[in-house]
Formats: sequence, structure tokens, C-alpha cells
Amino acid sequence: MDPAGPDEALALVLPAALELTTAAAGDPGLYWQTMRRVVGESLDGADPGRAVAQLLFGLSALNSILLDDLAATTGRDRAAILADLHRRYLSH
Repeated sequence: MDPAGPDEALALVLPAALELTTAAAGDPGLYWQTMRRVVGESLDGADPGRAVAQLLFGLSALNSILLDDLAATTGRDRAAILADLHRRYLSH
């Protein structure tokens, strides 16, 4: 299915991303269970490469939306927020 425009593209890819994000906000076990199911469904479909690409695009789009919202809410620059997230969660 080829989306007709940006809104249709987001409607196609955001549901799985939202499900993963919602699961991540709760129990870590639920997150990994959801991740395995969503990725498994992507790989078991008719076009696994496209399904995984859509999942990655959906997660990226959702992250961008949430980052914009966080920046607007806090009045901070997106780059500063990303740097803080990197320091807190990715640097060891």
C-alpha cells in the first residue's frame, strides 16, 4: 500500500510505534513482549523488509513529534534535549 500523502503515511506507520511507546512507559517486561510481537508481525508479513522499514519510520516520526512537543513545553532547544538524553541513557 502506498500512502497518498503525509497524513496517510503517518496513519500507516504510527499505530505500532504508539503501541511500543505506550508499553515502554510501563513494565519493561511488557515492552519487550510487545517489541517481540510487533517485530515478529512485521517479519511474518507479505513484505517483511517494507514492514520493518515502516516500523522504523513510525518510531522515528513519533520520536520527532514527541521531541518537538517536549521542546515546546519546556522552552528548551531540541539539540539540548537530545544531548541530555544521550548523556543520560546512551553514555556509560
